[in-house]
Amino acid sequence: MKARIIIPTYNERENIVLLITEIFRYMPEDTRILVIDDGSPDGTAGLVREYAAKDSRVSVMTRSEKLGMGSAYQTAFRKVLSEEGDDCVVTIDADFSHNPKYIPALVGAAENRDLVIGSRYMQGGGIENWELWRRILSWGGNIYVRFITGLPIRDCTAGFSCMRTDFLKMVPFEKIKPSGYAWWFTLRTMFYRRSARIKEIPIVFTERRAGQSKINTHIIWEGLIEPWRIRFSKL
Repeated sequence: MKARIIIPTYNERENIVLLITEIFRYMPEDTRILVIDDGSPDGTAGLVREYAAKDSRVSVMTRSEKLGMGSAYQTAFRKVLSEEGDDCVVTIDADFSHNPKYIPALVGAAENRDLVIGSRYMQGGGIENWELWRRILSWGGNIYVRFITGLPIRDCTAGFSCMRTDFLKMVPFEKIKPSGYAWWFTLRTMFYRRSARIKEIPIVFTERRAGQSKINTHIIWEGLIEPWRIRFSKL
């Protein structure tokens, strides 16, 4: 399957070029990468442009301000679907918390699945180098989301995934309002309620190599409120 890798960035200068290089170590020649940068003051977009000038498989879209992860993915999905030519999209964080070595397995599983999730919470998966409070927040948050929404997914908030573009076209992702982790389980509810073929494969999630975590109280608050909205809406 021909894959487009989507990477949202904000102040990821220390990671982005290394990540792009690492992705190409594992993926076929026809793989393309799209970086969506939210006006990073550290010059992330400039580094990607320099890389793209030498390698046409890489492109970058820049936005004037920090509009959030969810909005970045909406922008990227629109672009990929309008251009056509890609069988699937892979979503991955820019900070190396998602190891690119798992991408071939995600794409391979999408041969007969509409949505494939790199899961921390199944046999063979796990988390490395996280503080106890973050483990509890993530683990408890996923139980909370599953209980309220009914999603049959162990890792509802995982950001590492692969989606077939033919199914993504049928999903109204433009209507998703949350910008943080709630974006993921809202999107996956849309897939689930449209009878998507869903699979989770185990991955080991590792705390970012460099830079600072983007988690904040707004993202946590969204995660508490959004499951209830999902439960009582049609999406």
